[in-house]
Amino acid sequence: MDVIKQIQQAIVYIEDHLLEPFHLQSLSDYVGLSPYHLDQSFKMIVGQSPTEYARARRMTLAAKEIISGSSRLVDVAKKYNYTNTNEFANDFSDFHGVSPIQVNTKRDELKMQARLYIKLTTTEKPPNAYRLEDTQGISLVGYAQFVDSDDLENPFKVPDFLEDLLNEGKIIELQRYNDISPHDLFVVNCPLDEGMEIFVGVPSERYPAHLESRFLPERQYAKFNLQGELDYVVNEAWYYIETSLQMTLPYERNSLYVEIYPFDISFDDPFTKVQLWMPVDQEQYLTDDY
Repeated sequence: MDVIKQIQQAIVYIEDHLLEPFHLQSLSDYVGLSPYHLDQSFKMIVGQSPTEYARARRMTLAAKEIISGSSRLVDVAKKYNYTNTNEFANDFSDFHGVSPIQVNTKRDELKMQARLYIKLTTTEKPPNAYRLEDTQGISLVGYAQFVDSDDLENPFKVPDFLEDLLNEGKIIELQRYNDISPHDLFVVNCPLDEGMEIFVGVPSERYPAHLESRFLPERQYAKFNLQGELDYVVNEAWYYIETSLQMTLPYERNSLYVEIYPFDISFDDPFTKVQLWMPVDQEQYLTDDY
């Protein structure tokens, strides 16, 4: 139930600070989730990111004030922290598709966002199967990429990084260093205080100087076998986990999680087989850098 409570707290915080500039890091600090897991959990449960929700609510309240005629446009712009009326009008038009001076004649076209509340529902959809498995520690070598908290909303962070490595021939290179089992491509997503690290690597007993190294400690994981398009398969699994499993699966929301891919990844294959490992204990992610 913790994640439901935290997302509800996030909504309350956003509602209480609509007249202030929105910062994902501040919201993250308030609810006690890393920026990455907050952004991901919020999107999976609410259907939009915290930034998108905050903007939609501000634009909705601004539209209501303009419709009521209780405030001048310049005062509304100032109230919502815009430096001038033109800046506000441009943002308003970009969001609603209607300019501020058109709101009274085109009210039906306004994209009004009601304040959201979280509730639990039941479903007849069968659950995704997973197994709990104790896994020995694994030494990895590979490439790391830091993602700033401002960029966490991109749902294609991992596929984009994999595609870059594939195009640069680095996945083939990593395969040559995969000299111990399991013989797969590991993607480790590790939340940090101001963003996250994506590490793509392979199990190896060699540590070449040009590659970074990480160590996954021995721990228990909930392991999901997934199949689908590489760009979407993990996000779809996350949606199921956040909306259906968060009460029964004691996974750590501020910890790393692991994705396992085949070396012959294809962005055109709708049946790519992927594993998702969710940690269910208190072990820490060990790295040379942290």
